[in-house]
Amino acid sequence: MCTLVILHHVHPEWPLLLAANRDELYARPSAPAQFLAGPRLLVAGLDDVRGGTWMGVTEGGFFVGLTNQPAGPARLPAPASRGEVVAEALRRGSLEAVERYLEGLNPAHFGPFNLLYGDTQRLRVAYARPTAGRLTFGDVPPGIHVLPNDVLDAPHLPKVARARGLAEASARRAGPGLVDGLQHLLADHTLPSLEQMPEPPAVTGMSREQARPYQALCIHTPHYGTRSSAIVALAPGRPARFLSSDGPPCQHGFRELEIPPSRA
Repeated sequence: MCTLVILHHVHPEWPLLLAANRDELYARPSAPAQFLAGPRLLVAGLDDVRGGTWMGVTEGGFFVGLTNQPAGPARLPAPASRGEVVAEALRRGSLEAVERYLEGLNPAHFGPFNLLYGDTQRLRVAYARPTAGRLTFGDVPPGIHVLPNDVLDAPHLPKVARARGLAEASARRAGPGLVDGLQHLLADHTLPSLEQMPEPPAVTGMSREQARPYQALCIHTPHYGTRSSAIVALAPGRPARFLSSDGPPCQHGFRELEIPPSRA
């Protein structure tokens, strides 16, 4: 997952709304959004290469989503899968249990990542960087936020401001208007001018011109781009809606997954 747009206690009906794009190599196989066997978990998809997922929600309304952090082309594959971090956090199913799990992780075992987790009551973000001895944590306050391939609301990334502006235009719409607005956000191809582009991190080995296509919300490059999307609405103690596009949101419609009543 590469962009997570967060509406936290903004919409009058749904206290937590999330709109997300997963960007990945086209050649990397994955399975579509589905319910997992065992404890009832609804995930945005499954990685067929290393297992795990990039985003999901439990039947109790606990959400977990991950975005990657640039690591550079020379970095070797990490020994552990970031997707398994998401799956395990979902299995833990509560903020306290997830933080106990995360505090025991060694960031050097993973590629760098940013993890959003919580429910309608409280939302947190954790950052894993291989050069740090432990993960770092922070709260996500009420409001409209964006978690890209960087820290929450990274001010230097043009796509963060673009996503926030589009989200603000839809934030208080009801019903179809809300969904249409978030789908439009996820399918947005707008690129910043070259002058608006920040200098890319040195680890990427990219120039500003090379990095510019990745500042679209819906990315299309020859070998990498937006592979799927999801919109999640959470009510207290339960997921209310889960819509998924199993392809680029500019080319594929969204299907709504039926959420069965909670067994609680």
